[in-house]
Amino acid sequence: MIELLEILIISIVQGIGEFLPISSSGHLAVTEHLFKRFGQPLTGSEADFIKLEILLHFGTLIAVLIVFRRRIVDLFGKDIRLIPLLVVGTLPAVVVGLLVKKFAPWIETNLYIISICFAVTGFLLIRSRNTDGEKTCSTMTWFDALVIGMVQAVAILPGLSRSGSTIVAGLFCKLRRDEAATFSFLLAIPVIGGGGILELRGLLKPNTEPNSLDVHLLLIGMLVSCFVGIAALIWLLDWLKKGQLWCFAVWLFMMCPLTLVLASFPLPEKRELYPVPSLEHNIQSLESQLPTQKSQSIPQTENNTNNTETQQVDSLTIAIENTEESGRENMRTEDAQSEYEKILAEEEAQERAMISEEQKRIPLVDEPDKLILLDPQDRIWITPDGQSVVILGRIVLREGFLELLACRIGTKEHESIISVRVKPFLIHAALLMVGAEPGKPVQQTPQFVPPSGDEIEIIVRWNDQEGYRKEVFAQDWVWDAGNSKEDSPKAMSTHWVFTGSVQYKDESGMNHYIADESGELFGLSNFVGAILDVPIKSSADNSELLFACFTERIPERGTPLTLILTPVKNKKRE
Repeated sequence: MIELLEILIISIVQGIGEFLPISSSGHLAVTEHLFKRFGQPLTGSEADFIKLEILLHFGTLIAVLIVFRRRIVDLFGKDIRLIPLLVVGTLPAVVVGLLVKKFAPWIETNLYIISICFAVTGFLLIRSRNTDGEKTCSTMTWFDALVIGMVQAVAILPGLSRSGSTIVAGLFCKLRRDEAATFSFLLAIPVIGGGGILELRGLLKPNTEPNSLDVHLLLIGMLVSCFVGIAALIWLLDWLKKGQLWCFAVWLFMMCPLTLVLASFPLPEKRELYPVPSLEHNIQSLESQLPTQKSQSIPQTENNTNNTETQQVDSLTIAIENTEESGRENMRTEDAQSEYEKILAEEEAQERAMISEEQKRIPLVDEPDKLILLDPQDRIWITPDGQSVVILGRIVLREGFLELLACRIGTKEHESIISVRVKPFLIHAALLMVGAEPGKPVQQTPQFVPPSGDEIEIIVRWNDQEGYRKEVFAQDWVWDAGNSKEDSPKAMSTHWVFTGSVQYKDESGMNHYIADESGELFGLSNFVGAILDVPIKSSADNSELLFACFTERIPERGTPLTLILTPVKNKKRE
């Protein structure tokens, strides 16, 4: 839960920065960075911060309504002509704000951009020194309103003060100082209110975090931002009358290098902590909650003995190498066996530690507590609406050519971006349960027949180094080397299809599911054993591989992530 001290600091920064020409968004980003820099990252859930941000916006909005109450009343009387001018001035900010929120939200916390914008705001304030005009809000033109509105739209950039830039724009349009400030803050009413409404929409969506913030703390934050905002507004108007707006540039020129220095040094590593989820759901509850699916045989298998044998051989090889490197070529058989058993024990301990850590992870989805758990050990879920499959994985490869997007842990991790600790037959079963119809794996002879089946959309979610959630389509991590040049790389554009892999019977008549034995989950090279494959002609020959890692787009190795598999036809039904 967010602490009271944190709320007070954020509220004061918001109240001061929203109205003084120093940029509230820029100072809030710097404040958050300073918390992280000194090892005290802001506590609280995503839902908490959405609530707090909404209340702080409304607190500063109330401050504007109080200070400019008379002019607001006049809008519905003698100043009614101002209403269409305010609409014209607001539209550019609405368009730009929505575009930034959707396509470039990272801009809001980029300290390099903030540092530059601090300097730009400072120069604008100095440039406005001794500037004054004769126009009033009643005599300003439509063009004046549009110019001020466009400047306000550019001030979406963090570090570029909304109040400072719009007041300066008003002064350049020959408005009187007090009238420039009046129009600027009347223009702030729809912008601040609209920003609060946008955040409110985000709050109404299901959150992955519990809502733990006390209502009393929220109200304290709102009141603090309101009272601080009123004081900041009165202070600013007084300084503006004296023509001393440029004095705030001194502070911004101090903040510019400080922010640049903060941006130049990496933050301390953030340790990821995950609450332990409930393991009460099982396959019986799944059958009672999901719609009845078409009856199909689900492949069964024992634990992958081949993988275990391979790991033991690798361990023995390591033991032999260790004896050679230590100069003990003539080690006795008993000592070699002891060394081998020691390495095996270490590997088993590492494996248990990793499994224990993964048991504490929760998927990065809305309402994770409502997911339907298929298997407590393998950690694979169905979404409550029965439309998608959710599994956990990690980044294991960032460079080189690829045969697979994802493999089972301990198998083809040198040729896959992602590894998952889930038995392949469970992924197959889960896809059947969400209504996906399997087709057929690739056929190479006597002629090539591409893989077929329902198209599956794969979304990848993870938290970046600062704890912010990121999301991409899996195709964005795969460079289509066969259809793009190195100087203009293109991501793979096709969806995977649910081929379902294949089964075969051995000499004793026992069924074997190839995906379980090979670990091939989501292929890129037309594997018969892959559960999902690309419906285009590829190759398993290393000299002819068509796909490679889109390295600059892939997080660091070891990054935990969540995979969400959705049949495309399910998306169409929504």
